[in-house]
Amino acid sequence: MPKLGNVRALAALILVVLALLAWEARRELSLDHRLSGVAGEIVGRHVSVDCPGFLRGLVDISGHGGSVMFDANGNPSSTTHLETSVCHDLSAYGSTRKRADFACVFGSTACSDKVERAVYAVLVLSHESQHLRGVQDESAAQCYAIQTMAQVAGRLGSPPAEASAVAAHFLAVSQPHMPTEYELSDGCADGGSLDLNPQSTGWP
Repeated sequence: MPKLGNVRALAALILVVLALLAWEARRELSLDHRLSGVAGEIVGRHVSVDCPGFLRGLVDISGHGGSVMFDANGNPSSTTHLETSVCHDLSAYGSTRKRADFACVFGSTACSDKVERAVYAVLVLSHESQHLRGVQDESAAQCYAIQTMAQVAGRLGSPPAEASAVAAHFLAVSQPHMPTEYELSDGCADGGSLDLNPQSTGWP
């Protein structure tokens, strides 16, 4: 028969675990709500961003950054599922951009791993938002995503100049190393067929 002290210790441990799970669930919902608002501004309708909670995060090994499902008629879902690491970097974006080494986004050479992850997370949220808009082609979605990265970065806390630098930095440093299906077409240029703001001379 277990001793009373052991039972109490086990009960206390269970309460702690339940409290941590409840706190994590609340934090997850808060992040989902915030990111959904950012994506919704790009998409122009109500959409949802789903970040894995603690338990799902333990087995989240997709490695795709994010995903949006399309039905047989090519209509997008209203939800994008982001992987754990991307959600973590988006959640930490505000604190990451306050680091002294974040200033390297104003240049065209690779930054620290933490800063590059933050920049990539901005790209992923922007990219999946394009799929939520109904863009299925990965190359086109990538082109549009790079053009809306500044908007995403701004909503996450970057002032205008820094937000624009984040997009330009990704385009110069990370985009050349993206997989083939994410390569940019000739129309992805200032004044090109995929330019979201052809009246503007700013790029991206």
